[in-house]
Amino acid sequence: MEEIKKVEDTKEVKPAAKPAAKQAAKPAAKPAAKPAAKPAAKPKKKVILMNTSGKEVESKDYFFGDVVLSSFEGTCGKPVDREDLLEVFNKVFRPSDNILFYRQLDKEVYIIIIPLKYATSIGEHNNSITGDFQKHALSFLNEGQVNPDSLRKKLERINTFVDYTDR
Repeated sequence: MEEIKKVEDTKEVKPAAKPAAKQAAKPAAKPAAKPAAKPAAKPKKKVILMNTSGKEVESKDYFFGDVVLSSFEGTCGKPVDREDLLEVFNKVFRPSDNILFYRQLDKEVYIIIIPLKYATSIGEHNNSITGDFQKHALSFLNEGQVNPDSLRKKLERINTFVDYTDR
């Protein structure tokens, strides 16, 4: 009788109860799971570069490592389409050299982008990083708007930073 009494006196220790949501029955064993698929790569934003003739050009010819920074359009704007400015630009730079002429969207600031083959400040020899490109900015903020004569003078100064040995 004593043995029975001992059994009755002992309390069985049970683990603390978990919330009902966590105690849900486990599903039956699943078949071998497929390896997790890699998340789809974010599509690369396509930036269309246009030369002064209005033709699309390859980004690899202008951007080191063929990587166009996502801020390009916000920083450099859109290709210049004013005929009088394009005429002056094409007198200083040959259209066949595909030097790009862009204008910021909200300012009288013009960006000249030099192809890598003519670049003097971008390339392997300059320890450039991916996405670098040789650009020159011309500001006409003080003038109010661009003047073709002053544009030509400023473009001619930029022309000294172009290496035409690979023509």
